[in-house]
Amino acid sequence: MRKGFLIMLAVVLVAALAAPAMAGTDINGYYRAKGYVSNVKTGAVTGKDIPSQAFVEQRLRMMFSKAEENVKVVMFLEQDIAQWGDNNYAIGRNVGGALGADSINLELKNAYLWFKLPNTSLDFTVGLQSQSGSYGGLFALGADMAGIFVKGKMDPVTYRLGWAKWFEQATAKADDATFYLAEAKFSPAKDVKLGANLYFIQDDRNKTAATPSKTRIYMPGFDASFAAGPATVSGWFFYQNGKQDYLAAGSTDYDIKGFAAELRGDMNVGPGKAFLMGTYVSGGDNTVKEWKSVKVGSDFAAGMALYARPDLQILVANGDDINTSVGLVATGNGGRGYTLFAAGYSQKINDKLTGKVGAGYARANKMLVDSSSGADASFKKKAMGTEVNANVNYNIMKGLDFGLYGAYAWLGDFFKPSATTDADNAYDLHARLNYAF
Repeated sequence: MRKGFLIMLAVVLVAALAAPAMAGTDINGYYRAKGYVSNVKTGAVTGKDIPSQAFVEQRLRMMFSKAEENVKVVMFLEQDIAQWGDNNYAIGRNVGGALGADSINLELKNAYLWFKLPNTSLDFTVGLQSQSGSYGGLFALGADMAGIFVKGKMDPVTYRLGWAKWFEQATAKADDATFYLAEAKFSPAKDVKLGANLYFIQDDRNKTAATPSKTRIYMPGFDASFAAGPATVSGWFFYQNGKQDYLAAGSTDYDIKGFAAELRGDMNVGPGKAFLMGTYVSGGDNTVKEWKSVKVGSDFAAGMALYARPDLQILVANGDDINTSVGLVATGNGGRGYTLFAAGYSQKINDKLTGKVGAGYARANKMLVDSSSGADASFKKKAMGTEVNANVNYNIMKGLDFGLYGAYAWLGDFFKPSATTDADNAYDLHARLNYAF
């Protein structure tokens, strides 16, 4: 009895001593597991007689933050398992789901300091952080980068300035890649927001290669949103002007001249919410002398761009995806560009249950004709596919949800494997368990 009392007393004393140190410390994040049956979600798979695969994946993200007045330090960790049963006693990303586990697979996403400058509107984020562009994720969404970003306000204008070192390679300052950002947002009236943005990418990673080159991309654009009766209309546009300049004598440079735009309407419809949107990414038929599509974050590092606003499951990647973040319509589409339309409707069925239906259509804007750039065969056409999807989600308790998802896509002739063979249609069925804390 006495021993048990002493143990309890020790625990209480430790907790009491630790309490001041834990004050202002937060832990939040989510655990997510998904079980799939699909012929497309294991990769950008198209063709004839593609086998179905069944697998389970999971992700745990945890953000630790310690905050005082006007200052906060953050560490953001992630652990993924691409497939239950995949590997054990291993070192690497997204592995460790096999019997025995015990793998080294913890990833650092963010480690940064945030602080607000006293007596000003300025706040700074310094270190390894996540940043997004103003274009719905098409250029960058939650992209992890090391840099310094500052936000400020001069009513009625807010602004953001940033600098990030994307790559610093073997030769300091000679073969690096750097990103610059400047944005200003203006609200001239209630429910009206206007934004002007300028990004610049300096990429010298190939300056020391066997065929040396350097790339400069200037990216001006704007975004806007306003209320129109029961609807909120939003949109954006950006243009890219740049060049990949080959430094060796006799090499041919190529120009980058692309643009992208989106227009979207969100509205209340009866007891639910609906959206209708269209996206256009420019394209060209020659990827050697001139690039008429756009360069986005994922062209520099995997996962930097995630254009998930269409809320589709197959044609474009979904924002809820974990490791199987697969969309058949890749951003830029190999220089061809694309046009995409999407719509969706979601509704709360009762206090615990919500449902959603959606649809989308995509087609390429150009087909390749230059054989030196990997020409599309003459039997391929611009139509990429039409998708329908639906899901229901049940809230088990606070923060914990279980959902069932299904999607089917009729693939167009863009994905034909041969002149006499059509690509199999794609499907995705999955169950989802998610706990947000």
